[in-house]
Amino acid sequence: MNKKMKKSLATIVLSAALLTTAAMPAWAAEDVSSVISTETAAIPSYSLTNHVEVEIKSILNDHETDTTKLGAVIRVRNTSGKVTRVPDYELRVRMNDGIEYTLQPSAKNPKSIQPKSQQELSYMTTVERTDDAELTDLSFVDVDLEVYPKKETTLLSVPVDAGLVWSGSDSEITNSSALLKWGEPFSLPSLHSPLGFTPVDIHKEITAKGVSNVVQIQVVNPTKERQTVPNFGIDGKTASSVYSGSRAEASVVLDPGEKKYIHVVIPTDLETEFSSLNVVTPESFFAAGPDGKLFEDTYRVGRINILLPAGAATQGVIPAPDYTLGTPVKLDSTNKFVPSNVDVSLVELHVTNNDDDGFNTAVAKFKLTNNSDRPIPIPAIATELVSKDGYAYGGRRQASTALTVVPNASYIVSYSYALPSSETGEGLKMNLYSQQASGDTTYRSLLATAKVPVQPNDFTAKTLNVYPYEITIKNWTISAIYMATLTYDYKLKLDLDIKSDKQVTADKYNSKLSFELFDNIGNPVGKTTSDLSGEGRLYNGTNTIDLNARSGQLDYPIQIKVYETFTNEMGETVKRLLTTFKQ
Repeated sequence: MNKKMKKSLATIVLSAALLTTAAMPAWAAEDVSSVISTETAAIPSYSLTNHVEVEIKSILNDHETDTTKLGAVIRVRNTSGKVTRVPDYELRVRMNDGIEYTLQPSAKNPKSIQPKSQQELSYMTTVERTDDAELTDLSFVDVDLEVYPKKETTLLSVPVDAGLVWSGSDSEITNSSALLKWGEPFSLPSLHSPLGFTPVDIHKEITAKGVSNVVQIQVVNPTKERQTVPNFGIDGKTASSVYSGSRAEASVVLDPGEKKYIHVVIPTDLETEFSSLNVVTPESFFAAGPDGKLFEDTYRVGRINILLPAGAATQGVIPAPDYTLGTPVKLDSTNKFVPSNVDVSLVELHVTNNDDDGFNTAVAKFKLTNNSDRPIPIPAIATELVSKDGYAYGGRRQASTALTVVPNASYIVSYSYALPSSETGEGLKMNLYSQQASGDTTYRSLLATAKVPVQPNDFTAKTLNVYPYEITIKNWTISAIYMATLTYDYKLKLDLDIKSDKQVTADKYNSKLSFELFDNIGNPVGKTTSDLSGEGRLYNGTNTIDLNARSGQLDYPIQIKVYETFTNEMGETVKRLLTTFKQ
Protein backbone atom coordinates (compact mmCIF):
# COMPACT_ATOMS: atom_id res chain seq x y z
CA MET A 1 0.00 0.00 0.00
CA ASN A 2 1.32 3.44 -0.91
CA LYS A 3 -0.32 6.44 0.75
CA LYS A 4 2.06 9.20 -0.29
CA MET A 5 0.50 12.11 -2.11
CA LYS A 6 2.27 13.83 -4.99
CA LYS A 7 2.51 17.58 -5.35
CA SER A 8 1.91 17.16 -9.04
CA LEU A 9 0.52 13.98 -10.54
CA ALA A 10 1.92 13.24 -13.97
CA THR A 11 0.17 11.18 -16.58
CA ILE A 12 1.31 7.91 -18.11
CA VAL A 13 0.75 5.10 -20.38
CA LEU A 14 2.68 3.45 -23.12
CA SER A 15 0.48 2.72 -26.09
CA ALA A 16 -2.24 0.17 -25.21
CA ALA A 17 -4.61 -1.21 -27.79
CA LEU A 18 -8.22 -1.92 -26.92
CA LEU A 19 -10.17 -4.89 -28.21
CA THR A 20 -12.98 -3.67 -30.41
CA THR A 21 -15.76 -6.00 -29.30
CA ALA A 22 -17.95 -5.28 -26.29
CA ALA A 23 -17.22 -7.25 -23.13
CA MET A 24 -19.33 -10.30 -22.40
CA PRO A 25 -19.47 -12.56 -19.39
CA ALA A 26 -16.72 -15.15 -19.74
CA TRP A 27 -19.15 -18.09 -19.87
CA ALA A 28 -21.09 -16.38 -22.67
CA ALA A 29 -18.06 -16.02 -24.95
CA GLU A 30 -17.80 -19.51 -26.42
CA ASP A 31 -16.13 -18.48 -29.69
CA VAL A 32 -12.52 -17.35 -29.26
CA SER A 33 -12.68 -15.22 -32.38
CA SER A 34 -15.48 -13.14 -30.87
CA VAL A 35 -13.20 -11.69 -28.20
CA ILE A 36 -9.76 -11.41 -29.78
CA SER A 37 -10.14 -8.76 -32.48
CA THR A 38 -7.42 -6.21 -31.71
CA GLU A 39 -6.05 -3.00 -33.08
CA THR A 40 -2.38 -3.28 -32.16
CA ALA A 41 -0.83 0.15 -31.61
CA ALA A 42 2.69 0.27 -32.99
CA ILE A 43 5.44 1.40 -30.62
CA PRO A 44 7.80 3.83 -32.38
CA SER A 45 11.19 2.39 -33.26
CA TYR A 46 14.33 4.47 -33.90
CA SER A 47 17.60 3.60 -35.67
CA LEU A 48 20.56 4.02 -33.33
CA THR A 49 23.21 2.41 -35.57
CA ASN A 50 23.15 0.58 -38.89
CA HIS A 51 22.11 -2.66 -37.19
CA VAL A 52 20.55 -1.55 -33.88
CA GLU A 53 17.06 -0.17 -33.41
CA VAL A 54 15.66 1.10 -30.11
CA GLU A 55 12.21 1.44 -28.56
CA ILE A 56 11.25 3.32 -25.43
CA LYS A 57 9.49 0.84 -23.15
CA SER A 58 9.27 2.82 -19.89
CA ILE A 59 10.24 6.22 -18.54
CA LEU A 60 10.25 7.13 -14.84
CA ASN A 61 10.18 10.60 -13.28
CA ASP A 62 9.31 9.94 -9.63
CA HIS A 63 9.64 13.05 -7.45
CA GLU A 64 9.48 12.82 -3.68
CA THR A 65 10.24 15.44 -1.01
CA ASP A 66 13.79 16.41 -1.95
CA THR A 67 14.85 13.84 -4.53
CA THR A 68 13.77 12.76 -7.98
CA LYS A 69 14.31 9.28 -9.34
CA LEU A 70 14.81 9.25 -13.10
CA GLY A 71 14.77 6.00 -15.04
CA ALA A 72 14.23 4.47 -18.46
CA VAL A 73 13.94 1.01 -19.95
CA ILE A 74 15.04 0.79 -23.57
CA ARG A 75 14.40 -2.16 -25.83
CA VAL A 76 17.23 -2.68 -28.35
CA ARG A 77 16.89 -4.88 -31.42
CA ASN A 78 19.67 -6.40 -33.54
CA THR A 79 18.55 -6.37 -37.17
CA SER A 80 21.70 -8.04 -38.48
CA GLY A 81 22.52 -11.71 -38.95
CA LYS A 82 25.36 -11.85 -36.42
CA VAL A 83 25.94 -11.11 -32.76
CA THR A 84 26.15 -7.37 -32.14
CA ARG A 85 27.68 -5.57 -29.17
CA VAL A 86 25.31 -3.32 -27.20
CA PRO A 87 26.41 0.24 -28.05
CA ASP A 88 28.24 1.83 -25.13
CA TYR A 89 26.53 5.23 -25.33
CA GLU A 90 25.37 7.48 -22.55
CA LEU A 91 21.61 7.80 -22.06
CA ARG A 92 20.58 11.30 -21.04
CA VAL A 93 17.29 12.96 -20.19
CA ARG A 94 16.50 16.65 -20.46
CA MET A 95 14.04 18.42 -18.15
CA ASN A 96 11.77 21.31 -19.10
CA ASP A 97 14.11 23.76 -17.35
CA GLY A 98 16.93 22.74 -19.71
CA ILE A 99 18.94 20.72 -17.18
CA GLU A 100 20.29 17.43 -18.49
CA TYR A 101 20.98 14.28 -16.45
CA THR A 102 22.96 11.19 -17.39
CA LEU A 103 21.32 7.91 -16.41
CA GLN A 104 23.50 5.07 -15.16
CA PRO A 105 23.20 1.64 -16.81
CA SER A 106 22.04 -1.30 -14.75
CA ALA A 107 24.77 -3.68 -13.66
CA LYS A 108 22.80 -6.48 -15.27
CA ASN A 109 22.40 -4.89 -18.69
CA PRO A 110 23.42 -7.37 -21.41
CA LYS A 111 26.63 -6.70 -23.33
CA SER A 112 25.53 -8.17 -26.66
CA ILE A 113 22.45 -9.00 -28.72
CA GLN A 114 21.92 -12.23 -30.63
CA PRO A 115 21.07 -12.01 -34.37
CA LYS A 116 17.51 -10.93 -35.16
CA SER A 117 16.67 -10.68 -31.47
CA GLN A 118 16.21 -8.03 -28.82
CA GLN A 119 17.25 -7.15 -25.27
CA GLU A 120 16.09 -4.69 -22.61
CA LEU A 121 18.44 -2.13 -21.09
CA SER A 122 17.61 -0.47 -17.78
CA TYR A 123 18.93 2.96 -16.69
CA MET A 124 18.44 5.03 -13.55
CA THR A 125 19.79 7.88 -11.46
CA THR A 126 18.60 9.80 -8.40
CA VAL A 127 19.08 13.56 -8.30
CA GLU A 128 18.59 16.03 -5.47
CA ARG A 129 15.99 18.60 -6.35
CA THR A 130 12.98 19.76 -4.36
CA ASP A 131 10.86 20.92 -7.29
CA ASP A 132 8.83 19.03 -9.87
CA ALA A 133 10.22 19.14 -13.38
CA GLU A 134 8.82 17.59 -16.51
CA LEU A 135 10.99 15.27 -18.59
CA THR A 136 10.99 16.45 -22.20
CA ASP A 137 13.76 14.68 -24.17
CA LEU A 138 15.75 11.46 -24.19
CA SER A 139 19.01 11.15 -26.10
CA PHE A 140 21.89 8.75 -26.81
CA VAL A 141 25.27 10.45 -26.68
CA ASP A 142 28.62 9.06 -27.86
CA VAL A 143 31.38 10.40 -25.59
CA ASP A 144 34.92 10.21 -26.96
CA LEU A 145 37.36 10.36 -24.03
CA GLU A 146 40.42 9.79 -26.22
CA VAL A 147 40.56 13.44 -27.20
CA TYR A 148 40.88 16.57 -25.11
CA PRO A 149 38.57 18.14 -24.50
CA LYS A 150 36.27 15.15 -24.71
CA LYS A 151 34.04 15.07 -27.73
CA GLU A 152 30.30 14.45 -27.40
CA THR A 153 28.12 13.45 -30.35
CA THR A 154 24.35 13.12 -30.00
CA LEU A 155 23.39 10.09 -32.09
CA LEU A 156 19.67 10.10 -31.37
CA SER A 157 17.37 12.52 -29.59
CA VAL A 158 13.70 11.72 -29.03
CA PRO A 159 11.06 14.14 -27.69
CA VAL A 160 9.16 12.48 -24.87
CA ASP A 161 5.40 12.73 -24.71
CA ALA A 162 4.19 13.45 -21.16
CA GLY A 163 1.86 10.48 -21.57
CA LEU A 164 4.90 8.17 -21.69
CA VAL A 165 6.26 9.26 -18.31
CA TRP A 166 5.34 7.45 -15.11
CA SER A 167 5.58 9.52 -11.93
CA GLY A 168 5.09 6.80 -9.33
CA SER A 169 2.17 4.76 -8.04
CA ASP A 170 0.07 7.84 -7.27
CA SER A 171 0.14 8.96 -10.91
CA GLU A 172 -3.11 9.45 -12.77
CA ILE A 173 -3.51 7.80 -16.15
CA THR A 174 -5.35 10.21 -18.45
CA ASN A 175 -4.35 9.05 -21.92
CA SER A 176 -7.72 8.35 -23.58
CA SER A 177 -6.49 5.16 -25.26
CA ALA A 178 -5.56 3.75 -21.85
CA LEU A 179 -8.81 4.49 -20.00
CA LEU A 180 -11.22 1.57 -19.90
CA LYS A 181 -14.56 0.85 -18.33
CA TRP A 182 -14.89 -2.38 -16.41
CA GLY A 183 -15.27 -5.39 -18.69
CA GLU A 184 -13.64 -3.80 -21.75
CA PRO A 185 -10.94 -5.99 -23.34
CA PHE A 186 -7.38 -4.75 -23.68
CA SER A 187 -3.96 -5.83 -24.92
CA LEU A 188 -0.41 -5.01 -23.84
CA PRO A 189 1.59 -4.07 -26.96
CA SER A 190 4.27 -2.47 -24.77
CA LEU A 191 5.13 -6.03 -23.71
CA HIS A 192 5.02 -7.31 -27.30
CA SER A 193 2.26 -9.72 -26.32
CA PRO A 194 -0.46 -10.76 -28.81
CA LEU A 195 -2.74 -12.00 -26.02
CA GLY A 196 -6.09 -10.42 -25.29
CA PHE A 197 -7.24 -9.69 -21.72
CA THR A 198 -10.73 -9.09 -20.30
CA PRO A 199 -11.46 -8.37 -16.61
CA VAL A 200 -14.51 -10.41 -15.62
CA ASP A 201 -14.81 -10.35 -11.82
CA ILE A 202 -13.63 -8.59 -8.70
CA HIS A 203 -14.68 -9.71 -5.25
CA LYS A 204 -13.64 -9.31 -1.65
CA GLU A 205 -12.40 -12.27 0.40
CA ILE A 206 -11.97 -12.45 4.18
CA THR A 207 -9.72 -15.24 5.42
CA ALA A 208 -7.60 -16.01 8.48
CA LYS A 209 -4.73 -14.22 6.71
CA GLY A 210 -6.70 -10.99 6.27
CA VAL A 211 -8.81 -9.15 3.70
CA SER A 212 -8.08 -9.04 -0.01
CA ASN A 213 -9.73 -8.16 -3.29
CA VAL A 214 -9.35 -10.74 -6.06
CA VAL A 215 -9.41 -9.59 -9.69
CA GLN A 216 -10.18 -12.30 -12.24
CA ILE A 217 -9.01 -11.76 -15.82
CA GLN A 218 -9.72 -13.91 -18.85
CA VAL A 219 -6.78 -14.37 -21.23
CA VAL A 220 -7.26 -15.38 -24.88
CA ASN A 221 -4.57 -16.57 -27.28
CA PRO A 222 -5.62 -15.60 -30.84
CA THR A 223 -2.41 -16.87 -32.46
CA LYS A 224 -1.40 -20.21 -33.92
CA GLU A 225 1.50 -20.55 -31.50
CA ARG A 226 1.81 -21.22 -27.79
CA GLN A 227 2.03 -18.00 -25.80
CA THR A 228 3.11 -17.18 -22.25
CA VAL A 229 1.22 -14.54 -20.29
CA PRO A 230 3.67 -11.66 -19.76
CA ASN A 231 4.57 -10.39 -16.32
CA PHE A 232 2.12 -7.70 -15.24
CA GLY A 233 0.20 -6.82 -12.10
CA ILE A 234 -2.82 -4.89 -10.88
CA ASP A 235 -2.90 -2.00 -8.40
CA GLY A 236 -6.15 -0.99 -6.71
CA LYS A 237 -6.77 2.74 -6.35
CA THR A 238 -8.92 4.68 -3.90
CA ALA A 239 -9.21 8.44 -3.59
CA SER A 240 -6.12 8.61 -1.37
CA SER A 241 -4.26 5.29 -1.51
CA VAL A 242 -2.80 2.71 -3.85
CA TYR A 243 -2.79 -1.02 -3.01
CA SER A 244 -0.42 -3.30 -4.91
CA GLY A 245 -1.59 -6.73 -6.01
CA SER A 246 0.33 -9.83 -6.97
CA ARG A 247 -0.47 -12.56 -9.47
CA ALA A 248 -1.73 -15.81 -7.98
CA GLU A 249 -0.50 -17.85 -10.95
CA ALA A 250 3.23 -17.38 -11.44
CA SER A 251 3.37 -18.76 -14.99
CA VAL A 252 0.51 -19.32 -17.43
CA VAL A 253 0.93 -20.76 -20.94
CA LEU A 254 -1.88 -20.86 -23.52
CA ASP A 255 -2.14 -23.11 -26.54
CA PRO A 256 -3.38 -21.65 -29.85
CA GLY A 257 -6.98 -20.46 -29.49
CA GLU A 258 -7.06 -21.31 -25.78
CA LYS A 259 -8.73 -19.26 -23.02
CA LYS A 260 -7.62 -19.26 -19.39
CA TYR A 261 -7.97 -17.18 -16.25
CA ILE A 262 -5.40 -15.38 -14.18
CA HIS A 263 -6.10 -13.91 -10.75
CA VAL A 264 -4.53 -10.94 -8.99
CA VAL A 265 -4.79 -10.82 -5.19
CA ILE A 266 -4.73 -7.31 -3.68
CA PRO A 267 -4.42 -7.13 0.15
CA THR A 268 -6.60 -4.34 1.55
CA ASP A 269 -8.34 -3.07 4.64
CA LEU A 270 -11.84 -4.27 5.44
CA GLU A 271 -13.56 -1.04 4.41
CA THR A 272 -11.47 -0.40 1.29
CA GLU A 273 -13.47 0.21 -1.88
CA PHE A 274 -11.54 0.72 -5.11
CA SER A 275 -12.59 3.37 -7.59
CA SER A 276 -10.32 2.04 -10.34
CA LEU A 277 -7.55 -0.41 -11.14
CA ASN A 278 -4.18 0.21 -12.77
CA VAL A 279 -2.63 -2.44 -14.99
CA VAL A 280 1.10 -2.18 -14.24
CA THR A 281 4.29 -3.84 -15.44
CA PRO A 282 7.39 -4.35 -13.26
CA GLU A 283 10.81 -2.89 -14.02
CA SER A 284 14.09 -3.35 -12.18
CA PHE A 285 17.51 -1.69 -11.96
CA PHE A 286 20.66 -3.22 -10.43
CA ALA A 287 23.41 -1.12 -8.87
CA ALA A 288 26.72 -2.44 -7.59
CA GLY A 289 27.74 -1.54 -4.05
CA PRO A 290 31.31 -0.81 -2.86
CA ASP A 291 31.83 -4.50 -2.14
CA GLY A 292 30.54 -5.50 -5.55
CA LYS A 293 27.25 -6.79 -4.17
CA LEU A 294 24.27 -5.99 -6.40
CA PHE A 295 21.27 -4.10 -5.08
CA GLU A 296 17.95 -4.22 -6.93
CA ASP A 297 15.65 -1.22 -7.25
CA THR A 298 12.19 -2.21 -8.51
CA TYR A 299 9.25 -0.10 -9.60
CA ARG A 300 5.97 -0.64 -11.43
CA VAL A 301 4.88 1.36 -14.46
CA GLY A 302 1.20 2.04 -15.14
CA ARG A 303 -0.15 1.03 -18.54
CA ILE A 304 -3.95 1.04 -18.35
CA ASN A 305 -6.56 2.40 -15.94
CA ILE A 306 -9.81 0.45 -15.50
CA LEU A 307 -12.71 2.38 -13.99
CA LEU A 308 -14.87 0.42 -11.56
CA PRO A 309 -18.57 0.98 -10.90
CA ALA A 310 -19.47 1.92 -7.33
CA GLY A 311 -19.40 -1.05 -4.97
CA ALA A 312 -17.86 -3.35 -7.58
CA ALA A 313 -15.97 -5.44 -5.04
CA THR A 314 -19.17 -6.33 -3.17
CA GLN A 315 -21.86 -6.24 -5.82
CA GLY A 316 -19.82 -7.84 -8.57
CA VAL A 317 -19.57 -6.55 -12.10
CA ILE A 318 -20.76 -9.40 -14.30
CA PRO A 319 -24.41 -9.02 -15.38
CA ALA A 320 -26.49 -11.56 -13.45
CA PRO A 321 -29.28 -13.19 -15.50
CA ASP A 322 -32.57 -14.24 -13.94
CA TYR A 323 -32.53 -17.85 -12.81
CA THR A 324 -35.30 -20.46 -12.68
CA LEU A 325 -35.02 -22.92 -9.81
CA GLY A 326 -34.24 -26.48 -10.88
CA THR A 327 -32.60 -25.59 -14.19
CA PRO A 328 -28.87 -26.17 -14.86
CA VAL A 329 -26.71 -23.16 -14.00
CA LYS A 330 -24.75 -21.73 -16.94
CA LEU A 331 -21.18 -22.29 -15.76
CA ASP A 332 -18.09 -20.65 -17.15
CA SER A 333 -17.09 -22.67 -20.21
CA THR A 334 -13.37 -22.54 -19.40
CA ASN A 335 -13.66 -23.90 -15.88
CA LYS A 336 -11.92 -27.16 -15.06
CA PHE A 337 -13.41 -27.36 -11.57
CA VAL A 338 -16.83 -28.81 -12.42
CA PRO A 339 -16.71 -31.54 -15.10
CA SER A 340 -18.59 -30.70 -18.29
CA ASN A 341 -20.84 -33.75 -17.85
CA VAL A 342 -22.09 -32.57 -14.44
CA ASP A 343 -25.11 -30.27 -14.22
CA VAL A 344 -25.40 -27.95 -11.22
CA SER A 345 -28.84 -26.62 -10.35
CA LEU A 346 -30.27 -24.69 -7.42
CA VAL A 347 -33.40 -26.55 -6.30
CA GLU A 348 -34.28 -24.76 -3.04
CA LEU A 349 -33.65 -21.34 -1.50
CA HIS A 350 -35.44 -20.28 1.68
CA VAL A 351 -34.93 -17.40 4.11
CA THR A 352 -36.33 -17.85 7.63
CA ASN A 353 -36.25 -15.83 10.83
CA ASN A 354 -34.27 -16.83 13.90
CA ASP A 355 -36.03 -14.82 16.59
CA ASP A 356 -33.87 -16.19 19.39
CA ASP A 357 -30.58 -15.40 17.65
CA GLY A 358 -31.50 -12.05 16.10
CA PHE A 359 -30.60 -12.91 12.51
CA ASN A 360 -32.07 -14.66 9.49
CA THR A 361 -30.90 -17.90 7.97
CA ALA A 362 -30.90 -18.71 4.28
CA VAL A 363 -30.70 -22.34 3.22
CA ALA A 364 -29.81 -23.29 -0.36
CA LYS A 365 -29.76 -26.74 -1.89
CA PHE A 366 -27.82 -27.58 -5.00
CA LYS A 367 -28.39 -30.68 -7.08
CA LEU A 368 -25.34 -32.14 -8.83
CA THR A 369 -26.31 -34.45 -11.70
CA ASN A 370 -23.78 -36.88 -13.16
CA ASN A 371 -24.65 -37.39 -16.84
CA SER A 372 -21.73 -39.74 -17.46
CA ASP A 373 -21.35 -43.52 -17.12
CA ARG A 374 -18.72 -43.36 -14.37
CA PRO A 375 -18.59 -41.96 -10.82
CA ILE A 376 -17.47 -38.33 -10.58
CA PRO A 377 -16.02 -36.64 -7.47
CA ILE A 378 -18.31 -34.07 -5.86
CA PRO A 379 -16.76 -30.62 -6.40
CA ALA A 380 -16.60 -28.43 -3.28
CA ILE A 381 -18.21 -25.37 -4.86
CA ALA A 382 -18.02 -22.16 -2.82
CA THR A 383 -21.16 -20.00 -2.85
CA GLU A 384 -22.09 -16.46 -1.92
CA LEU A 385 -25.37 -14.56 -1.67
CA VAL A 386 -25.29 -10.86 -2.52
CA SER A 387 -28.11 -8.54 -1.49
CA LYS A 388 -29.54 -5.87 -3.78
CA ASP A 389 -27.62 -3.32 -1.67
CA GLY A 390 -24.34 -5.06 -2.45
CA TYR A 391 -23.68 -6.89 0.82
CA ALA A 392 -22.12 -10.31 0.37
CA TYR A 393 -22.83 -13.30 2.61
CA GLY A 394 -20.59 -16.34 2.28
CA GLY A 395 -22.17 -19.77 2.17
CA ARG A 396 -21.18 -22.56 4.54
CA ARG A 397 -21.35 -25.99 2.99
CA GLN A 398 -22.74 -29.01 4.77
CA ALA A 399 -20.10 -30.67 6.92
CA SER A 400 -19.88 -33.96 5.00
CA THR A 401 -20.91 -35.38 1.65
CA ALA A 402 -20.41 -38.57 -0.26
CA LEU A 403 -17.14 -38.77 -2.20
CA THR A 404 -18.72 -39.19 -5.64
CA VAL A 405 -21.93 -38.88 -7.60
CA VAL A 406 -22.82 -42.25 -9.08
CA PRO A 407 -23.44 -42.48 -12.87
CA ASN A 408 -26.73 -41.10 -14.20
CA ALA A 409 -27.83 -39.95 -10.76
CA SER A 410 -27.95 -36.77 -8.68
CA TYR A 411 -26.71 -35.71 -5.26
CA ILE A 412 -27.84 -32.87 -2.97
CA VAL A 413 -25.46 -30.47 -1.21
CA SER A 414 -26.84 -27.90 1.26
CA TYR A 415 -25.45 -24.49 2.21
CA SER A 416 -26.36 -22.04 4.97
CA TYR A 417 -26.03 -18.24 5.08
CA ALA A 418 -26.32 -15.92 8.08
CA LEU A 419 -28.23 -12.79 7.03
CA PRO A 420 -29.19 -9.68 9.01
CA SER A 421 -32.75 -9.67 10.34
CA SER A 422 -33.56 -6.82 7.94
CA GLU A 423 -32.76 -8.96 4.88
CA THR A 424 -36.01 -10.04 3.20
CA GLY A 425 -34.41 -11.99 0.37
CA GLU A 426 -35.73 -9.69 -2.35
CA GLY A 427 -33.29 -9.16 -5.23
CA LEU A 428 -30.69 -11.66 -4.08
CA LYS A 429 -27.89 -12.74 -6.38
CA MET A 430 -26.04 -16.06 -6.09
CA ASN A 431 -22.36 -16.37 -7.02
CA LEU A 432 -20.66 -19.73 -7.48
CA TYR A 433 -16.88 -20.03 -7.11
CA SER A 434 -14.16 -22.62 -7.35
CA GLN A 435 -11.65 -22.57 -4.52
CA GLN A 436 -8.10 -22.33 -5.88
CA ALA A 437 -4.63 -22.39 -4.37
CA SER A 438 -1.21 -21.40 -5.68
CA GLY A 439 1.57 -21.90 -3.15
CA ASP A 440 0.50 -20.13 0.03
CA THR A 441 -2.08 -18.03 -1.83
CA THR A 442 -5.71 -19.11 -1.84
CA TYR A 443 -8.42 -17.42 -3.85
CA ARG A 444 -11.79 -17.99 -5.44
CA SER A 445 -12.54 -17.98 -9.15
CA LEU A 446 -16.01 -17.09 -10.40
CA LEU A 447 -17.94 -19.93 -12.03
CA ALA A 448 -21.39 -18.37 -12.43
CA THR A 449 -23.66 -15.62 -11.18
CA ALA A 450 -27.45 -15.24 -11.34
CA LYS A 451 -30.40 -13.48 -9.74
CA VAL A 452 -32.17 -16.12 -7.69
CA PRO A 453 -35.75 -16.26 -6.38
CA VAL A 454 -36.44 -16.96 -2.70
CA GLN A 455 -39.24 -19.48 -2.13
CA PRO A 456 -42.14 -18.37 0.09
CA ASN A 457 -42.59 -19.93 3.53
CA ASP A 458 -45.91 -21.49 4.58
CA PHE A 459 -45.64 -22.66 8.16
CA THR A 460 -49.17 -24.10 8.13
CA ALA A 461 -48.82 -26.22 4.98
CA LYS A 462 -49.66 -29.90 5.22
CA THR A 463 -47.01 -30.76 2.63
CA LEU A 464 -43.37 -30.23 3.60
CA ASN A 465 -40.87 -29.80 0.78
CA VAL A 466 -37.47 -31.01 1.95
CA TYR A 467 -35.81 -31.83 -1.35
CA PRO A 468 -35.48 -34.58 -2.51
CA TYR A 469 -38.53 -35.42 -0.34
CA GLU A 470 -42.12 -34.29 -0.46
CA ILE A 471 -43.75 -35.13 2.88
CA THR A 472 -47.53 -34.91 3.19
CA ILE A 473 -48.91 -34.90 6.74
CA LYS A 474 -52.23 -36.71 6.58
CA ASN A 475 -52.83 -36.57 10.34
CA TRP A 476 -51.04 -35.79 13.59
CA THR A 477 -51.70 -36.08 17.34
CA ILE A 478 -49.76 -35.24 20.48
CA SER A 479 -50.18 -37.49 23.48
CA ALA A 480 -48.96 -37.23 27.08
CA ILE A 481 -48.55 -40.54 28.89
CA TYR A 482 -48.35 -40.57 32.69
CA MET A 483 -45.41 -42.77 33.67
CA ALA A 484 -44.63 -44.76 36.78
CA THR A 485 -41.90 -42.21 37.46
CA LEU A 486 -44.72 -39.67 38.10
CA THR A 487 -43.80 -37.72 34.95
CA TYR A 488 -45.54 -37.15 31.65
CA ASP A 489 -43.94 -38.59 28.51
CA TYR A 490 -44.87 -36.70 25.32
CA LYS A 491 -45.12 -38.42 21.97
CA LEU A 492 -46.03 -37.26 18.47
CA LYS A 493 -47.91 -39.55 16.12
CA LEU A 494 -47.71 -38.73 12.43
CA ASP A 495 -49.49 -40.30 9.48
CA LEU A 496 -47.21 -39.51 6.54
CA ASP A 497 -47.10 -39.90 2.79
CA ILE A 498 -43.46 -39.53 1.70
CA LYS A 499 -42.43 -39.22 -1.93
CA SER A 500 -38.85 -38.77 -3.13
CA ASP A 501 -37.01 -37.92 -6.33
CA LYS A 502 -35.78 -41.35 -7.37
CA GLN A 503 -32.92 -39.85 -9.39
CA VAL A 504 -31.34 -38.43 -6.23
CA THR A 505 -29.00 -40.60 -4.19
CA ALA A 506 -29.89 -40.21 -0.51
CA ASP A 507 -27.48 -41.03 2.31
CA LYS A 508 -26.78 -40.30 5.97
CA TYR A 509 -25.52 -36.80 5.10
CA ASN A 510 -28.96 -35.66 3.94
CA SER A 511 -30.97 -33.15 5.95
CA LYS A 512 -32.98 -34.52 8.87
CA LEU A 513 -36.20 -33.45 10.58
CA SER A 514 -36.03 -32.04 14.09
CA PHE A 515 -39.15 -32.04 16.29
CA GLU A 516 -39.00 -29.60 19.22
CA LEU A 517 -41.64 -29.43 21.98
CA PHE A 518 -42.46 -26.16 23.78
CA ASP A 519 -44.65 -25.70 26.86
CA ASN A 520 -47.49 -23.22 27.34
CA ILE A 521 -45.14 -20.29 28.00
CA GLY A 522 -42.80 -21.08 25.11
CA ASN A 523 -39.98 -22.83 26.97
CA PRO A 524 -38.36 -25.82 25.25
CA VAL A 525 -39.31 -29.10 26.91
CA GLY A 526 -37.86 -31.77 24.66
CA LYS A 527 -36.80 -32.61 21.14
CA THR A 528 -35.76 -35.43 18.86
CA THR A 529 -34.26 -35.78 15.40
CA SER A 530 -35.43 -38.23 12.73
CA ASP A 531 -33.65 -39.34 9.58
CA LEU A 532 -35.24 -39.23 6.14
CA SER A 533 -32.99 -41.97 4.76
CA GLY A 534 -31.25 -45.07 6.05
CA GLU A 535 -32.06 -47.16 9.06
CA GLY A 536 -34.55 -45.67 11.52
CA ARG A 537 -35.90 -43.21 8.97
CA LEU A 538 -39.43 -41.88 8.77
CA TYR A 539 -41.62 -43.93 6.46
CA ASN A 540 -45.05 -43.96 4.83
CA GLY A 541 -47.88 -44.56 7.28
CA THR A 542 -47.95 -44.07 11.02
CA ASN A 543 -44.80 -42.91 12.79
CA THR A 544 -44.59 -42.51 16.56
CA ILE A 545 -41.94 -40.04 17.66
CA ASP A 546 -40.68 -39.86 21.23
CA LEU A 547 -40.01 -36.22 22.04
CA ASN A 548 -37.69 -37.05 24.95
CA ALA A 549 -39.75 -34.82 27.23
CA ARG A 550 -40.27 -35.75 30.87
CA SER A 551 -42.43 -33.23 32.70
CA GLY A 552 -43.83 -33.34 36.20
CA GLN A 553 -46.99 -31.57 35.10
CA LEU A 554 -49.35 -31.77 32.19
CA ASP A 555 -48.86 -28.66 30.05
CA TYR A 556 -51.60 -27.14 27.92
CA PRO A 557 -51.55 -25.72 25.35
CA ILE A 558 -48.31 -27.05 23.85
CA GLN A 559 -46.74 -26.83 20.43
CA ILE A 560 -44.25 -28.75 18.35
CA LYS A 561 -42.06 -26.98 15.79
CA VAL A 562 -40.75 -29.07 12.93
CA TYR A 563 -37.41 -28.04 11.40
CA GLU A 564 -35.23 -29.22 8.56
CA THR A 565 -31.73 -29.45 10.01
CA PHE A 566 -28.13 -30.20 9.00
CA THR A 567 -24.62 -29.44 10.26
CA ASN A 568 -22.45 -27.07 8.22
CA GLU A 569 -18.69 -27.08 7.76
CA MET A 570 -18.24 -24.77 10.77
CA GLY A 571 -19.92 -27.34 13.04
CA GLU A 572 -23.04 -25.18 13.38
CA THR A 573 -26.50 -26.76 13.46
CA VAL A 574 -28.62 -25.11 10.77
CA LYS A 575 -32.41 -25.13 11.19
CA ARG A 576 -35.20 -24.13 8.81
CA LEU A 577 -38.70 -23.98 10.26
CA LEU A 578 -41.17 -26.07 8.24
CA THR A 579 -44.42 -26.16 10.23
CA THR A 580 -45.89 -25.98 13.73
CA PHE A 581 -48.33 -28.32 15.51
CA LYS A 582 -50.36 -26.66 18.27
CA GLN A 583 -52.53 -28.55 20.75
